Amino acid sequence: MPKVSFIVPVYNVEKYIDQCVESILSQTLKDIELILVDDGSPDQCPAICDAYAEKDSRVKVIHKKNGGVSDARNCGIKEAEGEYLYFVDSDDWVELDAAENLYQDAVDMRVDCVISDGVTHYSNGRTGRMYMYSKKFRTKDRGKIDLIQKSILCHKMSPYYSPGADLEYPTPWTKFVKREIVIQNKIFFDPYVMGLYDDGLFCLYLLEHIKSLYYNRRHTYNYRIVSGSLVHAYKDTMMIPRIRGCERVDRFIEERGKGDSFKQAEYCRRVSYFAGILTSYFFSPSNPKSFAEVKKEIIGYLESYPYKEAFENARADLLEPKHRYVLMCGKYRFIEGMRLYSLLKQRMKAWSL
Repeated sequence: MPKVSFIVPVYNVEKYIDQCVESILSQTLKDIELILVDDGSPDQCPAICDAYAEKDSRVKVIHKKNGGVSDARNCGIKEAEGEYLYFVDSDDWVELDAAENLYQDAVDMRVDCVISDGVTHYSNGRTGRMYMYSKKFRTKDRGKIDLIQKSILCHKMSPYYSPGADLEYPTPWTKFVKREIVIQNKIFFDPYVMGLYDDGLFCLYLLEHIKSLYYNRRHTYNYRIVSGSLVHAYKDTMMIPRIRGCERVDRFIEERGKGDSFKQAEYCRRVSYFAGILTSYFFSPSNPKSFAEVKKEIIGYLESYPYKEAFENARADLLEPKHRYVLMCGKYRFIEGMRLYSLLKQRMKAWSL
């Protein structure tokens, strides 16, 4: 049994795949396996994956019909044999000592899951350090784990919250986790949400079942911002998976009997994510609709599921100032203010990229 299984879904990333794979195969911890899941990629990625498998026996390649990132990750989970799982996106890369440090932390601290940090890399060469929490911690306290779970939805609900430090990215690549917990509890990614917030849902279910956590405040992951990625690219259908994500979080809350504070965390997530949609969808330069059409559409969403309930009930004190502004604009249907917010965000984004 290898100590670590790296799971990498692969689709249309021939420009980046070598850096990703090389960073994994060059790990200081050699007792690993790398599972490359070719999700029907239309470029040269299938051949590149096969070439790596021919050169290194630790590489397993799964070729499958395109089914989306959730399905690809699930195939990797089912194939994995390692003691721990580590998810890596194929346009990103990891530090060369990531597996060794994460595995040693897990063993030394005797925990089910280790949370670590990353660095964001922009196309203009700028980087940004991402701290998940304000300080290191180790806990087996179910109450604290519940708060950490809620911080997946709302940062300020973290038991270790500190402004500017607590990101708690709802992504699997911050979580180094025992495989047996994932398998025994049948924790998989949900294809229903079409690749958006499937990672957050996975983390919610994961934190429902783990009994011990350690946060090492260590940079192990390198996250590349790609403007044409699923998260950052404009599509006229992009509201569908976001609504589906809300449906799935609601189902999780109901199934698990979560209380009102958990629902409040979800309200805050919806408001903050709506703020992101203002820039990437409603007021995107690629959106062909007029301002009058966009305004009508926004008001329609603010008056229906899942955003009506969120904008009516989200607590402003649990939101970051920029999202608090969006909440107020939504409450008073000040769509012009939302457009201003979006324009400022777009200018900042253009500078960062």
